[in-house]
Amino acid sequence: MNSFNSKRGWYKDPLDKKISGVCSGLAQRLDLPVWSTRLVTILLFLSFPFAIALGYFIAHCCLEEKAI
Repeated sequence: MNSFNSKRGWYKDPLDKKISGVCSGLAQRLDLPVWSTRLVTILLFLSFPFAIALGYFIAHCCLEEKAI
C-alpha cells in the first residue's frame, strides 16, 4: 500500500501563528521548521516588500484554516 499522501494541502495554522498562520502552514506543508520559514519570509520582504506583502495577503485571504 502506498503511504504517500498526495492530498496534503496548504492551510493556515491557527494554533501556531504570529500574524495569520500562513508561514506556519507552509512550514508544515514543506516539512521545514517554522522559524526558518518565517526568517526567509522576512528576508524576502526586506528585498521585495510589495511582492511579498501582496503574496502574503493573498494567501491570508485564500487559504482555509487547518481543522483543529
